[in-house]
Amino acid sequence: MEIRNFNYNPVLRQLLVNYIIRTYQQEAIIDDDHLMMEYHLLIRDNRLNDLFFEEMLNNYLNDGDNFRG
Repeated sequence: MEIRNFNYNPVLRQLLVNYIIRTYQQEAIIDDDHLMMEYHLLIRDNRLNDLFFEEMLNNYLNDGDNFRG
């Protein structure tokens, strides 16, 4: 299944937004076209696991002392 937009993938979209902001900081562009380009770049470079680590980091930052992962 190929993802062509984020209509049914809001969690993926938010993970990509967080990832791009953290990675590119001030140069981050977070419109859907650039999010999709970054997603395909991660696929091409076999780095989708970076989104998993982004989710772990976000959970840790949001949950603080309650983090058990």
